[in-house]
Amino acid sequence: MRSRVATLTAMTALALALSASPALAGTPAEHQLAIPANTMPAFACGARTLKIMSGTYDYVTRSSETTSGNWSMTGTITLNQVRAADQHHNVYRVVGSAHFGFTYNAQTGVVTGYDGPDGPAFSEGVTTFKFHFLGQDGGIAGSLNFIQHGSPNGSYFELSPGSCTWA
Repeated sequence: MRSRVATLTAMTALALALSASPALAGTPAEHQLAIPANTMPAFACGARTLKIMSGTYDYVTRSSETTSGNWSMTGTITLNQVRAADQHHNVYRVVGSAHFGFTYNAQTGVVTGYDGPDGPAFSEGVTTFKFHFLGQDGGIAGSLNFIQHGSPNGSYFELSPGSCTWA
């Protein structure tokens, strides 16, 4: 569990770091396309450990800030022809996407997390991953279904009903 939270924190930090942009009201979406997918962490699916071998992902974010200091950011990660292999050299096609959103309310000043050690604070955040690992026959060999939510009132939850986690 502790490892999963550490990995999620790292993935969230990666997502936020990739989306760093000027805090301007109504900024257009920023597109980072064809990022090598083999930079993603490995996945543990029961007795199998799947390592991303090839493919890319697209990363799209949009952020905005109001004159009163509130800000929000949303982002999407979309996989493109991603392949993973297990320790027995079986190859899997990886399909799916991830979505996240963060907000900061300057009037309340409530902070539930930070975008890196020197980054801005956020008051509420949600992160969702939905990846399927497809075997050679096209059947689902495993899935990562992960939802994390932190609220300004201090409540936090995460759900992970899939058969895979971060290794």
